[in-house]
Amino acid sequence: MSKIQLEFLRLGFSFAIFIFIITLLFMEINQVKSDWFRDFSKILSTPVFIVSFLIPIWLVIDLIRKKVADKSIFNLTFFISSISLLLLFFAIIFIK
Repeated sequence: MSKIQLEFLRLGFSFAIFIFIITLLFMEINQVKSDWFRDFSKILSTPVFIVSFLIPIWLVIDLIRKKVADKSIFNLTFFISSISLLLLFFAIIFIK
């Protein structure tokens, strides 16, 4: 796997996590009653939580090792990951 494919893979994971968190917040804030989505989010919440922390750590390690193929994809991935983490903390703290 080349460096650029790895960058796009990280970007895809970050974007999927971002969409999942946004959808979860939307469903909770608007009080949508959807049992299948609640069950699905309970199953996926722990892996999403772990991966949302691992992606920025992985990005920083690659930045230190100078293995970044494309800075723009790197910056976009880091931005999406940090916004996802902030939204995740918001969901944990305020929507209990």
